[in-house]
Order: sequence, then C-alpha cells, then structure tokens
Amino acid sequence: MSTENPHIQSLKRAGYRLTQARLTVLQVLEEERGHITSADVLAKVERVNPAIGRASVFRALELFTQLGIIRPTYISSSVTPTYVLMHGGHHHHVVCTECKRFFEFDDCDLEALTANLQASLDVQIKGHLLEFYGLCADCHVADGRGPA
Repeated sequence: MSTENPHIQSLKRAGYRLTQARLTVLQVLEEERGHITSADVLAKVERVNPAIGRASVFRALELFTQLGIIRPTYISSSVTPTYVLMHGGHHHHVVCTECKRFFEFDDCDLEALTANLQASLDVQIKGHLLEFYGLCADCHVADGRGPA
C-alpha cells in the first residue's frame, strides 16, 4: 500500500503510527471499497494476518471513524453497521428499501448547502455521508406500481 494513499496521509497528519494492524485493516477496507461489516473485516484481516487481534481491528475501525476515513452506515437496515470509505470526505448512496441494493453516485452538488451550514451554524464541515431511500426499478415494477 503506497504512502501516497490519502487514507495513510490522514493517519500521518493526525500523528498516528502506521502499525501493521492499521495498515491491514485499511487494506481490507480498500479492497472491499469500504462496504463491509466489522465481522467481515475481522474475518478478512485474520486471513491476511492471523497475528492481528480482534481488539486491534476494532481500535483501527474506531480510529478511522474518528478521523473521517470511514463512516458507519446502516444500508441493510440491521443493527450492525456497514463501514464505507469516505473518498474525498464524502460518500453517497441511494438505497432500495425493498431489496436493500444500493447505488453509489459521485456528484452530490452540495457545495452551496455546505457553505450555508458553515456560515449559519459557525461550524467547519469536514465531510458528509448522503443516503436517499426508495425503490429500485426492479422492486418498483414488482410492487405493482408500474415502470420506474
């Protein structure tokens, strides 16, 4: 994993060491594009490096969340979050409420809203996770509501 990696740079800028556990968890998250539960992270980290303990994996996930590298989301409507990578500080989904499929999109066009929130609330926004919920085309048709 390259030290040019923006997530590694975030760790360095925040003053954290690049431990084997952190790098391995980050590698697993990036290979899965960040859509992964903690149980799946644990299983994949164990396959890559069985010497990395469960506590180290959870500490890495907590640190990455604090630094805004990942965010927990509840795509499958379960109690267990799915972690998503926050490329460039943001991530976007449309989630089908029926089949739980999700569709990613890049352009959220939230620059004006971000600037307004920063000014009106006197906050410094570092990123966002945007999710819309609805029916995908297949579920919309299957639901008898006609074509999407």
